[in-house]
Amino acid sequence: MKKKTLSLCLALVICLGLSVPALANEPEFDIRNGVLMAYNGPGGHVTIPYGVTEIMGFGGYQNRTITGVTIPSSVTTIRQGAFQGHYELTEVTIPDSVTYLEYYAFQDCPKLETVRLPRHLDFLGSYCFADCTGLTNVTLPQSVDLMERNVFDNTPWIKTQGEFPTLNGILYAYNGKGGNVVVPSGVTKIACSFEENFAKRSNITSITIPEGVTEIGNSVFSDCGSLKSITLPSTLKKLGGSAFWGCKSLEKVVLPEGLTTLESDTFWGCTSLKEVTIPASVTTVGCRVFVEDTKYENGRSVRIPLTGITIHGAPGTAAERLANGMGYSFVADQPSTSALPQAGVAQANTQVITVLYWYYDEALEKDVCEEKEITFYCYALNNGGINYVMLRDVAKAVSGSIHQFDVSWDGAANSITLLDGVEYESDGSELKPYFEGDQKYRVSTTPVMCYGLPVIMDGLTLTDANGGDRNYYKLRDIGRIIGFDVSWDADRDIIIIDTWNFYNDAR
Repeated sequence: MKKKTLSLCLALVICLGLSVPALANEPEFDIRNGVLMAYNGPGGHVTIPYGVTEIMGFGGYQNRTITGVTIPSSVTTIRQGAFQGHYELTEVTIPDSVTYLEYYAFQDCPKLETVRLPRHLDFLGSYCFADCTGLTNVTLPQSVDLMERNVFDNTPWIKTQGEFPTLNGILYAYNGKGGNVVVPSGVTKIACSFEENFAKRSNITSITIPEGVTEIGNSVFSDCGSLKSITLPSTLKKLGGSAFWGCKSLEKVVLPEGLTTLESDTFWGCTSLKEVTIPASVTTVGCRVFVEDTKYENGRSVRIPLTGITIHGAPGTAAERLANGMGYSFVADQPSTSALPQAGVAQANTQVITVLYWYYDEALEKDVCEEKEITFYCYALNNGGINYVMLRDVAKAVSGSIHQFDVSWDGAANSITLLDGVEYESDGSELKPYFEGDQKYRVSTTPVMCYGLPVIMDGLTLTDANGGDRNYYKLRDIGRIIGFDVSWDADRDIIIIDTWNFYNDAR
């Protein structure tokens, strides 16, 4: 009787033209809470069931069975590499409901020729359609306000878009001939590489970035081997990691006031570099900023630092601390400022943070994500402002992930040592209250080293009754330096540590 009633109901729905929500247990689709984790069907043209809101995985890299995909209007997000390497994919229908396309989503789909992007698309991740060597026709909506680097790199379409293709102030490609490059006014963000990744022209000798540009993405000037000079605007607020990687002819850089972070690998391989001005606004300096190369000793990689550099900046700031840590000359020719009070009282606080653990489940033969809520015992300034956490607590929380790191104390050098990618050795004291109640603090001056090179973070030092010091740092600074992502989920009102994705200011 139940089967007959269900059949009659389904028939009535079909006759009335109503949609039938897809069942989560359809054998071809692994769907969990609206998230499509994998497609296990025979291929051809695939229609994803209505009811899916997010696409995490679809068919796997180097898939040669899927020729077309229709995505339903229930989907809002397409995640990292979801359709990456679908070699036979010739057509895809992306509905206007999609607002977020993550990095590498359709990278390396060589037979994909035409893409109409959704009208309400907000975010385009790095290399989203890169290496789609058959892509000749793209409809790009005006709604995009966050575009990361090299979205259409190595596609025929990008070569037809003029010398400086720009959308909503985002410069997303450079098709010029090199020489003395002057980026046009009206650009607010640069999200492209100035050298072709595969050709490496190395014929750009100077670059002038106009006033109004606030953000320069990761690796934008990477491998500009003939670049000797760069003019950066006073409006610049963010300079991406590896920005000048391999610029072996670059001699001098003046970073403008307003930058807060010197990202990892910024000047890797800049062997002609002699002068760098670092403004007082910079408070965080990542790993391997001034590195010539890497060598291997006793089975471990050792970074060879750049030498002969003079750093200009304000006394008592990250610029001076970095110069001292690298053994560089320091010229105090900038006004002395300090945004962080040198001493005061820090308020005791707790912060529950959701940590996403990704791992490969051998039984399921796929990556799975496990969420865990962890309570951090932290200290805040200014009556509930930004929380500062202990490095050891964070190391414990991300242990076992691809962004795990070790923390140890070097008694001989009186410094903290970080080793990214190394499993943390717990002593059982982590994620427990070390102090009780509010505590007096002083600004931390304890050196923090990573593979023998200094990293700089704003920190608080608290001293216990026995004279022992404990250092606390901002979670976002730790994530930025180690690499794991830290984001705020406004819908769930939670902070998230993602142990798989790399740190991204956009999230």
